[in-house]
Amino acid sequence: MINYIEKIFKLKEKNTSIKTEMLAGLTTFFTMSYMLILSPKILEYAGMDFSSTLTVTALMVFIGSLLIAFIANKPYAIAPFLGETAFISYTVVCALGFSIKTVFAAIFICGLLLLTMTLTNIRTYIVEKIPENIKISFCTGLGLFFIFIALRDIGIVNFTTKNIPLETGNFTSLPVILGLFCFILLIVLVKKQIKAAIIISIFVTTFIGIILGDVHLPEKVISLPASIQPSLFQLDFKGLLDPKFISMFFVIFLLVNIDTAGGIIGLSYKENNKTDNKKSMIADSISVILAPLMGTTTPGAYLDSMTGISAGGRTGLTATTVGILFLIGLLFTPIIKIIPSYAYAPALLYVGILMTSTISKIDFDDISELATSILTISIMIFTYNIGVGIIAAFIIYPIVKVLCGHRNETNIITWIMLAISLIFFCIYPY
Repeated sequence: MINYIEKIFKLKEKNTSIKTEMLAGLTTFFTMSYMLILSPKILEYAGMDFSSTLTVTALMVFIGSLLIAFIANKPYAIAPFLGETAFISYTVVCALGFSIKTVFAAIFICGLLLLTMTLTNIRTYIVEKIPENIKISFCTGLGLFFIFIALRDIGIVNFTTKNIPLETGNFTSLPVILGLFCFILLIVLVKKQIKAAIIISIFVTTFIGIILGDVHLPEKVISLPASIQPSLFQLDFKGLLDPKFISMFFVIFLLVNIDTAGGIIGLSYKENNKTDNKKSMIADSISVILAPLMGTTTPGAYLDSMTGISAGGRTGLTATTVGILFLIGLLFTPIIKIIPSYAYAPALLYVGILMTSTISKIDFDDISELATSILTISIMIFTYNIGVGIIAAFIIYPIVKVLCGHRNETNIITWIMLAISLIFFCIYPY
């Protein structure tokens, strides 16, 4: 068995061992285990059953990680992206009123397109031609959106029907106090380089909530996972024919393309292997096809896998270990279900802060770069619609660049995106 594992993952060739790979997988698991809680919680806003989605999430991590392990032999964990999950739940479903079943159908079609584009090398070409400034804006804007959602879930910010759209929450309430405690604890643990900082802060805060009587203990600690039947094959292809959804399909496809390719490219830089990404992209494309069939959103290579790579992970055995550990985590579903929003929202706040740090890469000395970036980010946040901000960027960027005398900073892809984006705003369901 050991010889088979060493042979299939080419451990000697990669100068690693079973022990190192499994420890790296354990490191990645503890770093990203928070998403096992967050992803189902966010999809619950879109009307999905939490227990069923929790099982689906773990299964998706297992299947996706095994796909990239055996197809590409990479140490990347595959899991549903929180950014897209939040966008779909809060904006597409809750704010715009589209059905989650229609969204799943759209993601399925995107997965098929993604696989075709990967096999024909079109996928990497498009991502490479999208200006870096726009990609930075997307990441920063999404981070701020995370922060806003987290502050709302903790209770620091509340929606209001008054003339002022937002109001300050009650800072003396238990959820706000414990939410702030959880966030501070998380930052301290991260600063001390504790690998499982996020999951530790979540469980410590939940435990305090139990002591204070705000959270009630489950009847049992371990149980069999919930059935995935309520989540399976929830696709509405007829909804795709709705003229109002056409523009949203474009946004979803764009996010799927950028997020999945960006995750793999980012990890390949960390791994010092910037080439040979095609097999990885084939694996994540298949994952994108399977995810909506099972009942979850777009999966891809998680940047949290960097922790496992830093711990020595070099092969698919690392990814395989992560997938198996997520399946084991399903046995503790009763504990996961009692976790309150003020215990998991700080993790979303932390992820959002990390994402907003990319704003430092914007050229603040070039007004054409600065203005387009800040305006894009502002539209994403203040319209409470990430998709509108993304599409607006493709209109603003080339026009500003040409008028500022920087036409050479545009390319064929930016002009195609401009044309599609103009059509988007003409047919958008205002």
